[in-house]
Order: sequence, then C-alpha cells, then structure tokens
Amino acid sequence: MTKYLHFNFYKKNPQKIIWIILFIGLGIRIATLVSYGFTLTIDSDDQGYIRSAKNLLETGKITYHLGETIPTVHIMPGQPLLLAAVFLIFGSGDIGICAAKILWSLMGTMCIYFVYLIGSYISNVYTGLLSAVFLAVFIPQVLTDNLLLTETPFFLSLLGMVYFSIRLANEHRTPHFYLLMTFYLMGLIFKANIALFPFVLLVYLILKKYPLKLAINQFVIAFSLLLIVLGPWWIRNYIHYDEFIPLTGGAGNPLLLGTYQGWGYLYGDDYQTVLEKVDAQNPANNFERMKLQEEVAKERVRSWWDEHRDTFFESYITMKTKAQWEEQFYWIEIFHFSTDFVNKVHLIIVYAALASLFIIPFLRDKWKEYIFLVGLIVYNTAVNDVFFAYDRYNQPFMFILFILISTAIVVITQKLFRSRVSYLR
Repeated sequence: MTKYLHFNFYKKNPQKIIWIILFIGLGIRIATLVSYGFTLTIDSDDQGYIRSAKNLLETGKITYHLGETIPTVHIMPGQPLLLAAVFLIFGSGDIGICAAKILWSLMGTMCIYFVYLIGSYISNVYTGLLSAVFLAVFIPQVLTDNLLLTETPFFLSLLGMVYFSIRLANEHRTPHFYLLMTFYLMGLIFKANIALFPFVLLVYLILKKYPLKLAINQFVIAFSLLLIVLGPWWIRNYIHYDEFIPLTGGAGNPLLLGTYQGWGYLYGDDYQTVLEKVDAQNPANNFERMKLQEEVAKERVRSWWDEHRDTFFESYITMKTKAQWEEQFYWIEIFHFSTDFVNKVHLIIVYAALASLFIIPFLRDKWKEYIFLVGLIVYNTAVNDVFFAYDRYNQPFMFILFILISTAIVVITQKLFRSRVSYLR
C-alpha cells in the first residue's frame, strides 16, 4: 500500500521525478571519477588549461602555451580563472584536480536540470523529464564532465542563456533579462564563438513581437554591461599587444586548418610546411604567429574561391557540416562503451532529431521556441564551418536534439493514446 501511494504521488506530481534523474546523472559522473581517477585526461587542451591556471596563481598572468612569457590572447580567461579559484582553495596537486572534477560533475548535473526546465517550459513536464534522462545517461557528456575542458562550464552558461531568453521573450520580466545577461557574459568569457548569440536572439524576439521600446532600453543596458565586464580584458590585451583585441587572437590556426578540409582544391604547401615557413619569419610571440597563419589562410580561401567555387561551397557547407555532426566527441572509452557504438548511437540521435522536425508546425504557440533552438544549431554549425570543423564544439548543443526527439515522442504518444497532458511551467 505504501509503495502504491508513493508511486501515485509521482504520478500526480511527475515533476518530482527530476530529482531521481539528477541523482542518477550525478551518480554516473561521480562513478566515472571513482572508476578512472582524477588522471583521466585527453592530454591536450585540458592540460593546457590546468597549466594556465597554475601559472596564473604563480605569476598573476594568464598564459596558455609552453614558454609564453607574456599573457596570452589565445583563449578567453574564464577557464583559467575558474580552475585557479579551485586550486587556490584546494591546491594545484591531486586534491585540487579531484576537487575541480567534482565541480565539473556538479555543473554537468546542473545542466541536466536546466534541460528539464527548458523542455518543460516550451512543451510539458514529460518532454522536460525525457530530455533530462537523455542528457543524464549520454556517455560522451559524462566523459566530458570528467575532463577539465571549457565545454562543461560553457554548456551550463549556454543553457542559462537559452532558458532565460525564452522566459524573457514570453514574460518580459526584468529579472529574466539580467539573468540572461549574466549567463551570456559567463559563456563569453569561456568561448568567444558565442559572441554573436544576440543576433539569433534578435530573430527570435522579432518572431515573438517583443516590445520595441523595452528592447531598446535593454540593449543599452546590455551594451553597458558588456563594456564593464570585457573592458578590463580589452585594456589588458592592448597593454601587451598594442592593439584592440575584443575577444581572442587565436583564430589564425583553426582558420588555416579549415582550408585543408574538403576536396577539389588542395593546392600549395602542405599544412606542416606552412607552419614551418611561418615560424621561419621569427614571430615575436604566439599572437604574431596566429596573425601570420591567418594571412596565409585568407590567401588560400581567396584562391580557392576564385579558382574552384563549386568545391569551395561543397567543402565549406556540406562536407564541414557533415564532419561536425557525423561523429561524437569521445576520445576515451569508458564503462566498455566503444567509440564505434557511441558514434552509431550518435547518428541515430541526429537522424531521429531531423525526423522530429516535422512536429514543429503542429506545436501551436510554441513553434517559435523550437525555431529558436534550431537556429542556435545552425548558427553554431555555420561559425565552426568557417574554421576547422570539429565535433567537440557541437556537444553542448546536443541537448537541442534531445528536446526535439522528446517532444516528438510525447506528442505522438499523446495522439496515440489520446491523453491530455497539462503544460506545466
């Protein structure tokens, strides 16, 4: 009888199930930490960020590359600052690394909750719960939440941006605007590629017929907040490099790498030879090296555009998009889930999400929210297509696919069983 009453409680209050999902999600992430230890690493950017945070505590400078003697502009400051804060409290040894990974797992769990909130708000509580389940057990994300990369804190920032953008567009409340700006600025100090998010938001707000006077007032406030938060970063960059660097100065290398993706016009020197010729010019620092690589990249793009425009379009639009979405970022196999299996599941998710798009026209007053979500995927994919297409940068946007699939499942289930599910806020 007690068990029945307990089940009936959750049946009448399905939103309570989210706490079980969060417990499972956190449990899987902590189990990964316990099973594979705090030495789990891809020996790439994660080690660079750890080194950067340690150096920040020792010298007060944010550097990234080995041997850098002046503060870097290769990365945004968010990751070194966050890791340095953890290391300041727990030390930069094994205990500090372990503490940071626990923090990353907690942030990953908060992401699950935000996905639940977004799914529940734009659809219903069942869509929110199902989307949260997908993210909670999504093995590539579990792995990422145990790696000290920017993806996890950026993911949390992105979800906050999305959730409060939707709340603001529907409710026009000032607290939602300030929370939106808080998460946007957080995301910006972790990843520069989210800088143009306001343009996607603008399209969404136009669709929602957001009050023009209110939008103008909030734009002025948003611009002022941007100056206040990024102003110190701009000043710091100008002091060290004598020029205005709004975000980062590390785009040269990924832009150059991107010119070697595709087919039909692989001309000139190979990538390694280009790097050697750039280094032969004795750049003063890594920023100068990136600028020289960017010049070569732009020249290669111009030549490709002039000589083989058909393969240029196919490479930069079709092939790079495919490169981003045909596999999942999963460099280390955990819990015996093979890379091949994960990539097969990933393709199923992608195709299921594409098939779920058919449901958008039938969503009555909430179709604009789904257009907003799809627009974010288009925006992120387009930005990455300009540079080196890489599946890792799409992982924080997988939640949109989960919401699309969950919405389709819930809508179809409702139609089949003619059930009425109330929309919960």
